[in-house]
Amino acid sequence: MAVDVEDLWLQALDAQTEDDRDEMCRLTDDIITADPEHAEAWWMRANLELPQHGEPNLREASRCLRACRKSVEYDPENRPAWWRGGQILVQELGMLEEALGWWQKRREVSPTDPEPLIEQVAILADLGQYSHSAERLNQLWAEGMDAMAHSQLMRTARLHETVKKAAEREKTLIFRPWEKDHPGWKDIEIQRKRKPANEQLTFLMLAGPIVMSEVLLWNSFEFQSTWIPMISGFLLVVGTVLIGVKWSKSLTRRLNRPAYNVIRATDVEMSSGKVCFPTDWRPLKLYQTLLNYRTTAFQERLEKVVEAGEPLPKNWKPNIPDMTTVDLIFEEE
Repeated sequence: MAVDVEDLWLQALDAQTEDDRDEMCRLTDDIITADPEHAEAWWMRANLELPQHGEPNLREASRCLRACRKSVEYDPENRPAWWRGGQILVQELGMLEEALGWWQKRREVSPTDPEPLIEQVAILADLGQYSHSAERLNQLWAEGMDAMAHSQLMRTARLHETVKKAAEREKTLIFRPWEKDHPGWKDIEIQRKRKPANEQLTFLMLAGPIVMSEVLLWNSFEFQSTWIPMISGFLLVVGTVLIGVKWSKSLTRRLNRPAYNVIRATDVEMSSGKVCFPTDWRPLKLYQTLLNYRTTAFQERLEKVVEAGEPLPKNWKPNIPDMTTVDLIFEEE
């Protein structure tokens, strides 16, 4: 007896309305068995692979990614599936090079969509490939590209600032974990037993004493008027706080350069599947503190990479795919 796939799909939608995940799993299994190219069932399955609460583990993230791949294979216009797959590749699995190719496939489906370009820029920046990031940023302003949403514009502005600052620095300051003698390893060695700097604590240590001194000094003066000194004192404190926030951010970024280097090193390890971080540094505070900020699936996969212990080749470089296949013509005004 032939299976009525459409009837099963309607039952799956009813189960989704009732939030019956067990029934949804059973029905999507039946649908995919009867029709392996049912894109909607694969997308429902992708969401079912993730836990309702909390972060997915490595197995759940991998199964979700597989379902996303199937969904976009049979329905290339499923934008949420593209986004979910890209998020799993980067945040849960740390497969940055694979994610570049993933978003390039999305660009080939929709060349004028800015989302895959923005994701590629962010991934390239994480890998320290700032020249490639700048090229991708330029493509966002090519004639024919779709307008960006407000959130996309804000993210693009932050990425532009990051790439701009990196371009202004000397090449030796851009940490390349695959270079064993890079000065960035020395920075990590110096700070490896300390936790990353906290911006709020840096602000309190930097601006707190100054503000207290201003308040005590201002109160020691005798003024004939009340309102003018009060307003002047308020503006003085506000100005000090604003300057202190700016200074503390700059100082924290400088103090946390070794922490950023550790993050890049682990990103390279996850992307390549090979280790480059010194084994005896892993149990120390800097590495462990940063590792706790990572997702559960990321930590589980990194543990497997470390256990395998395959060293990063001497001449290794990030595998950057050709991302110009569907580029539009950029006209600078």
